[in-house]
Amino acid sequence: MITTVALIAKFQYALDNNWGYIWGTAGVTWTKSKQDALVNSFKSKYGANWKTSAEAKKADKYYGALNGSKWIGHTVADCSGLFYWAFKSLGGYMYHGSNTMYNKYCTSKGKLTKGGRTDGQILKPGTAVFTGNDSDHGHVGLYIGNDIVIEASGTQAGVITTKISNGKWTYWGELKNTSYENST
Repeated sequence: MITTVALIAKFQYALDNNWGYIWGTAGVTWTKSKQDALVNSFKSKYGANWKTSAEAKKADKYYGALNGSKWIGHTVADCSGLFYWAFKSLGGYMYHGSNTMYNKYCTSKGKLTKGGRTDGQILKPGTAVFTGNDSDHGHVGLYIGNDIVIEASGTQAGVITTKISNGKWTYWGELKNTSYENST
């Protein structure tokens, strides 16, 4: 069983060590060769003008190809990859994908309004928080308490903190194989 204290510590470690964001990664060091391979895959698929291609801009790894060089030498993860890495490093397992995390790996879940659970219960530190709607939970972060969420936000920002009360976070989920005792 993973404790929320240990889970929060892993996210805090990623934040403190200036982790970056590359879509599809989960706690790996980003290298020049990985960046070059990503850029070359876009050039190969979309041609020399890949940076301005409307089709390329829709691809999941587009921003990594465009701006990922800023993370060379840094550890990188995407939003659910950060959970995958944290759980794995703590001896557990979490699916790498925010929609599946919400649908299959939350033991209890519900909606948020401006940082508060709509059922009137307290949002516990160590709870996963999601953006999206009833059918799509496309982004996930970890609520650590005191109005703060740690998230792998995107290629421009990397791992950052945001406020749970900013209205961005619309759903919450307590994670399987995680102990929420003493987390309030």
